[in-house]
Amino acid sequence: MKRPALHPPLCSEHRTPRHWGETEFVHREDGVEVVVRHVPAWVCPQGDDVAFPPGVTDELIETVRQLVRMAKQGKIDHPLLSEQEYLVRVL
Repeated sequence: MKRPALHPPLCSEHRTPRHWGETEFVHREDGVEVVVRHVPAWVCPQGDDVAFPPGVTDELIETVRQLVRMAKQGKIDHPLLSEQEYLVRVL
């Protein structure tokens, strides 16, 4: 996703302009952790404060819900492997 044609939003904590870049989104639910890397966002250069452009948050929520459902089903279908870490890449 290319940089939105907007002025950079300010970091709510540091009151400095965020820069356009990528971040990592982490969600934990019922023993499942989903990590989505390389998410486009306005990122605070001094901390973890990020702001997602329109549409990205909705896409993240839907993607994370799907991944959590699949992981929970995998734990049910393959209980001997439920303590394993899986890496799925979408290229």
